[in-house]
Amino acid sequence: MFASDDEGNELNAGFSVAADDGRLSLVMESAGGRGAGPRPRNDQYNDALELLLNRLRDRQAVVVSGVVASRQTVRLPEEERSIVPAPVVLADERDIKQVRLQITRAAGKVGLKDGATKESNNQKRIELRLEVPGYGPDDAARLAADLAAPASEGVLPRAEDLLRGLTGETISTPTGKENQILKVEGGSVLVGTDRSPEGQPVPLRDIQHGLDVLAARGTLEVSVAELGHRSTFVGAVLANLPGVSRADSPTTLTLNSSGAEPDAADVHFGELDVRAQVKVRTEQTRLRKLLANGRTSAPCALCGDEFPLEFLVAAHVKKRAACTDDERRNLRDIAMFACSFGCDVLYESGWVTVDETGCIQTVRLDELPAGSLKLRMQHLAGRRCGAHRAASEPYFAWHRTTTFLRRLAT
Repeated sequence: MFASDDEGNELNAGFSVAADDGRLSLVMESAGGRGAGPRPRNDQYNDALELLLNRLRDRQAVVVSGVVASRQTVRLPEEERSIVPAPVVLADERDIKQVRLQITRAAGKVGLKDGATKESNNQKRIELRLEVPGYGPDDAARLAADLAAPASEGVLPRAEDLLRGLTGETISTPTGKENQILKVEGGSVLVGTDRSPEGQPVPLRDIQHGLDVLAARGTLEVSVAELGHRSTFVGAVLANLPGVSRADSPTTLTLNSSGAEPDAADVHFGELDVRAQVKVRTEQTRLRKLLANGRTSAPCALCGDEFPLEFLVAAHVKKRAACTDDERRNLRDIAMFACSFGCDVLYESGWVTVDETGCIQTVRLDELPAGSLKLRMQHLAGRRCGAHRAASEPYFAWHRTTTFLRRLAT
């Protein structure tokens, strides 16, 4: 998997999240040598590792330990491969670059021959063992996806901005207890309660963690496991966001789209985001209405099968984060219906693409094991894509030369 920075640019550095012995681990693949394309293999290793550590800090992760996990060092005792001598509480680290440097410098010293003083390659394959609140051993794929996705800048406010806007207000927790927002300073918000009317500090990072999870997943449970020991206060803050709804038993918050739908025939209508204290993306509703054109069912642009609208996704031909504002407004050409029975995820992840003639191309089928996936891919290979036309070709071209080629290189 490859992570995208906050501008939506994919970094050339492969990583994964694995579950081992009841704990999640971040695995960074080594850099150096020839890659599958014109660039060296994983040549943005340092940038990607720093980005991932920052996103783990936002999730209050702890790096429990770390080792070099290359083929050349795998036979060494673990203590000789160690690159994290003591647990690192990332939320307490102000300078994540220094954390990254400590890890890579330590990696460079692993495997040195006796008497050698010069570090070897410090961009080796490494494994960082983690504790991440809200993620268990079964959540490796979810954590990897959350870490790879661009931060949702502008979708939700930063914690400091949100709480400054609530200063002087009294908010209620799901259990009915009142909390008064007294002031924000020094990385904390001072919160007054019946027991402590003078206020107790709550770290802003606790609220930021909740905002990040809500923005990334669209939903979260208000619990200690998810949000820490001040979970009820954090939940009360997030519940005050416009566009957030709450359900009980257990208390769960969901980020919803809001706002009236404009005329779907007007490609250039209004703002693509609803702004209050938050901006909530509304393209999905508008795209679905535009693509459906009054129908209750429609064909998937890839497999051609017709489904009720609830089983169709308004998929971006070119990834939304990589689009310019003008491209996002070109709703007729930037999106297509893709079914939730496989076509949406196959296109999104680059297993299939659409060539310049409008025909579907797939990854190398001879490398896939026999089974449902291969049968699905064989069904798609060579089909005409119903959304391909001259106006949408530039967006399909972007997908071919980025997402699809990246998949071929893995």
